[in-house]
Amino acid sequence: MKRLFKITLAILILVIAGSGIFAFYIIFFGGKDIAVPGLVGSPVVDAVSLTEKMGLLVRIDKVDSIQPAGEVVSQWPEPGSRVKKGKIVILKVSKGGDRQPLPDVRGMEYGQAVTRLQESGFDVGDVVRINSDSRPAGVIVAQSPASPVMVPPGRRIDLLVSLGPPRTGGKIVVPDVLERSEKIARQIIVQSGLKVGTVKYEYTYMTPAGMVMNMDPKPGSTLSPEGVVNLVVATGKKPAEPAAPAAVPREEPETVVSFPTGGIPAPPVEPGPTVVQETPAAQQTTPTPSPGDKIARIRYQVPPLAQSMPVRIEIVDKNGTRVLLDRQASAGEYISLDAPYEGQSSVTIYLGGEFVWQDRYQ
Repeated sequence: MKRLFKITLAILILVIAGSGIFAFYIIFFGGKDIAVPGLVGSPVVDAVSLTEKMGLLVRIDKVDSIQPAGEVVSQWPEPGSRVKKGKIVILKVSKGGDRQPLPDVRGMEYGQAVTRLQESGFDVGDVVRINSDSRPAGVIVAQSPASPVMVPPGRRIDLLVSLGPPRTGGKIVVPDVLERSEKIARQIIVQSGLKVGTVKYEYTYMTPAGMVMNMDPKPGSTLSPEGVVNLVVATGKKPAEPAAPAAVPREEPETVVSFPTGGIPAPPVEPGPTVVQETPAAQQTTPTPSPGDKIARIRYQVPPLAQSMPVRIEIVDKNGTRVLLDRQASAGEYISLDAPYEGQSSVTIYLGGEFVWQDRYQ
């Protein structure tokens, strides 16, 4: 009897062990590979039903999302992955509800950050102020919850606000307000314990209008409490250009070619009334033009160097080469020449024996 009991017990143990081994093999090694279906966007009920019919297990995690409640927003493994039968598929399912993105207000001035949060439907919670070497006074250092995140509207957002760098020896570190609006720059300077001095407005196309483009003293400098910080603010208003002088028509039009100051050739002027502004002190004597001659008007300003330099101006036309000017010229001197020529010509200028410019005339 005892022998029969032992045999029966041994058989039972073998059956249980074999069943366990078989189940382990089926779950981890057995069965055919199954392609995981795409479940994102499906209702969770349909996703679970389909997954279980395919012989897969499901785990559901609910997450914050702007998608409707009960909708699958992500899955793992990804669609198309090959897995064994009995594999667990994790589904992220939307909790639903009215949620919206929280704006990132780090780096904003406190008042600006509060306005931004309130406009987005959130309230300001606890406000803690600390010294910060990386943020000027009055600027947001951190927020809680941190962005980006989806949160219910009306939630209180805690803010960490900078007091600016700690004072050393009673001095205040000048905050960096470059590329901030004038309004925000003023607020930051005042909150740092300093004062705004003169504000100069300059036109530039490099910096948006209303933004601080320069400051004195520079950021990182130190001032005594109530020290003055001067600002230069960009303006989009271009300064008015001086009115051009009234034109004085000549009795006989002529073809005139201008040689501009600064080395940029000007195109020939069509026959018609012209305006001539002469500099008597630099006027040179040139031959009287014959009927049919063209006039090359040469205007050149010697660079404002430390000493005078020799200037030589030559013109070449169908009649050959002529030297129009060859003398010492003082620094910054303005030279004005009217040279007649026939056919085509070229004018060459040498300064200090070196070639500086040449222009051709038709």
